[in-house]
Amino acid sequence: MNGSIRIPPSRGVVLVVEDEIDVSRLFVEVLSQAGYDVVPAYSVTDALGTLVYQRFDAAVLDIELGDGPVFPVADRLARTGTPFLFASAVYIQMVPKQHQGVPFIGKPFNINELVARVEEAVQRGRSGPPSNRAAD
Repeated sequence: MNGSIRIPPSRGVVLVVEDEIDVSRLFVEVLSQAGYDVVPAYSVTDALGTLVYQRFDAAVLDIELGDGPVFPVADRLARTGTPFLFASAVYIQMVPKQHQGVPFIGKPFNINELVARVEEAVQRGRSGPPSNRAAD
C-alpha cells in the first residue's frame, strides 16, 4: 500500500430542499452515509438559486417551505429532466396534477425507504434519454 487513502466515487449529487434544519441535517447525514454528495437548500428561493449554477442527479423536496410551496422547484427540475421525489408531511393530494406521478414519501419516513427512493431517482435520471437532461 502506498499510504494514500482511497475515497470511493460518489453515487450521485442530490439536492435536498427542506426548511426544518434538523430534518435537513438528517437527510444530509443519511444520504451522505449512503455515498451521495448532498447539497441542502432551505427555501424555494435558495433551491432555485442553487439550480442556476449546479446540476443534480436527483432531488428530495419537502412540499411546504417557509417561503411557499416547493412546486416552482419541482417545475424547474422537471424541465431539466432531473428526477425528484417529495418527502413531506403534507398530503399527496396537495401535489399539482403535473407532479402526481412523482414518488412521495410521507413524514415520518423510513430511512431505508428514503435511500431506496433516491437510488431509484438517480437511476431514472441516468437511464433517461440525454435530451431529457438538457438545461433550460
